[in-house]
Amino acid sequence: YRVFKVHSGSPAEEAGLEVFFDFVTEIGGKKMDSDQASFYHAIQEAVNQRTKMVVHNIRTQDVRDVLVTPRKWAGNGLLGALVRYDTLDNAESQGIRVLNVFENSPARQA
Repeated sequence: YRVFKVHSGSPAEEAGLEVFFDFVTEIGGKKMDSDQASFYHAIQEAVNQRTKMVVHNIRTQDVRDVLVTPRKWAGNGLLGALVRYDTLDNAESQGIRVLNVFENSPARQA
């Protein structure tokens, strides 16, 4: 499951999830599959419990354990992240959609 957005102040931000490059492959010892219900059930089962997620980062090619506590917070959802099923196959060759460009940045000047 690829992380597409992480909201400020959310459990996902606290856990250090990285937008676009992070893929959640396991939650609480359960390997994730294409059934989105399995992802949501794993998060529901972990509410208010510090839970280990295995995360693969395609930018660094590292696999790391991330501890997160899914819970109600000021925003939407239990993680505060937009996560969608995606595969690691050919992930490096996929494009990036630019959502924002900072003033006075090289990207703004381009």
